[in-house]
Amino acid sequence: MKKLILILLTVPFLLFSQGPSFTVTDSEGIIWDSQVWLDEGVTIVIQFFAPSETCWPSYQSLQNLSTTYDQFGKCNDILFLQVATWGGEYTCTNYVEQFGTLDCPVIDGDQGNAMAMSWYGDDNFGLQAVYELWILHPDGSYDGDISFASDLDQTVLIDLLEDSGFESCENSINIEEYQIENNSEVIYDLQGRILKEIPKSGFYIKGGKKYMVIK
Repeated sequence: MKKLILILLTVPFLLFSQGPSFTVTDSEGIIWDSQVWLDEGVTIVIQFFAPSETCWPSYQSLQNLSTTYDQFGKCNDILFLQVATWGGEYTCTNYVEQFGTLDCPVIDGDQGNAMAMSWYGDDNFGLQAVYELWILHPDGSYDGDISFASDLDQTVLIDLLEDSGFESCENSINIEEYQIENNSEVIYDLQGRILKEIPKSGFYIKGGKKYMVIK
């Protein structure tokens, strides 16, 4: 009886501790399911934005995200998403091309708004603004509404990733140079280690290009 009571008391806590999730399709037609990537040990960085040139927190946040991706995105198990809270695909893609990076998936405002609303308010996960930065961790925890992420004078996202144990790609092997010196058909992981075959899921590098496999 005591065991049954303990289980019943634990269930609400487990439900409450479950972090936010999403399934969205980017501008390239690729479907992104948060649980798939978290199960693979990938950390997910999500930058919400409003595609308006008068919304300075949005375009500065995207600039910071682009800088961070250049330093950390090519050698770490991190997925960077740029999620619009309104606007069509053309508007959002052009905005990201101007302020962010098209190397990272862009989610248009139709899907982005639905995603944001499912996280909105204290009754859900607490998202409030159109330009918030969130990080979902593989262990189920998450950081929401990260302060000062839109401040160009600070390196908030970079600091958070370093504190989480990620290293700048400047300190890792240069994959393209390594492949030029070796067989370009060899398959590598993001740390430059040779793989016997293409992985069933996650990231890999071949011929100097980064690929991802979705289950």
